[in-house]
Amino acid sequence: MTNAPFIHTEKTYTTIMNDILIALAPVLVWSVFIFGARVLTIVSITVISCVLLEFLTRFILSKRNKIEAYKQATDLSSVVTGLLISFMLPVTVPLYLPVFAAFFAVVIAKQLFGGIGKNIFNPAVFSIALIKLILPSVTNNFTRPYAYFNAFTFELDGNLIDSVRIFSPLQFLGRNQVYGEGYADLFFGTSSGNIGEIAVLILIIGAIYLSFRKVIDLKGSSAFITTVFLLAFLFPRGDAETIYFTITELMSGGIILLAIFACNDFTTTPKQGIGKIIFGIGCGVLTIVIRYFFKHFEGAYIAVLIMNLLTPIIDRLTRVTPYGMLRKAEPITLKPL
Repeated sequence: MTNAPFIHTEKTYTTIMNDILIALAPVLVWSVFIFGARVLTIVSITVISCVLLEFLTRFILSKRNKIEAYKQATDLSSVVTGLLISFMLPVTVPLYLPVFAAFFAVVIAKQLFGGIGKNIFNPAVFSIALIKLILPSVTNNFTRPYAYFNAFTFELDGNLIDSVRIFSPLQFLGRNQVYGEGYADLFFGTSSGNIGEIAVLILIIGAIYLSFRKVIDLKGSSAFITTVFLLAFLFPRGDAETIYFTITELMSGGIILLAIFACNDFTTTPKQGIGKIIFGIGCGVLTIVIRYFFKHFEGAYIAVLIMNLLTPIIDRLTRVTPYGMLRKAEPITLKPL
């Protein structure tokens, strides 16, 4: 930047992460109420694994620079990543799975690309997409709310899970059926599903808080949600009323969670407003296409990762010269007389 004025802000990366954690905290509390104390165990294992792996990987890659490794491990980004990973897992997963998920997120998706600010994919989304592709039988076991499990049982007995197992709203859609318990369960978060994805109302409140704090820009989130709503309304499936199917499609799976947090990742999403809208529309279109053609596999994860790959192209096409910046001078060409 060569010209004034300059913009000053009191926000730091750590304060931004603090705001995100504040927005996610009520979701965690609600999830514990719905699924029991095992949620806290899964969250704790995931977060601790992310922080430790962040430190160890950065320590190795920075040629044993303890200060740099410590700073990156304690900037709270790993805590946010661990929390988001936990929210995209069911409460029935064995306790070794969060460690593998943390490894895929921190080591593979983040540090091998150079660390914070250099990763191509959203680490949490990358990790969960990979886990669900590798171990679908483990990550698709959903149980009814309030069926509390022992918090410290390393791996739950299959018969115990089956005794309280029910289909999630997204799994119902995969069978061309609509979740029959009503809109309220989906909106207020009393349905089956992943730990933090069911709390739609609380997630929306968190988004409003982050927008008020100017941490996120809701353009991309709104574009994602609107696109899913319109496509599901125009091309409904199953035997339910169109509006009921549409609302179920929108509030099932990870659409709301990803629209708020994955569509506002500082590294893997476009920087300009129009770019964010394009990103959100792309996520919405791909989510519906993948869900429709793959029996409602949670296409939102794959959609976000595909759009992460397209982010550099979107940024290049939507780049504008910020106020106070000088455009690159055009080369002078001499015309012959």
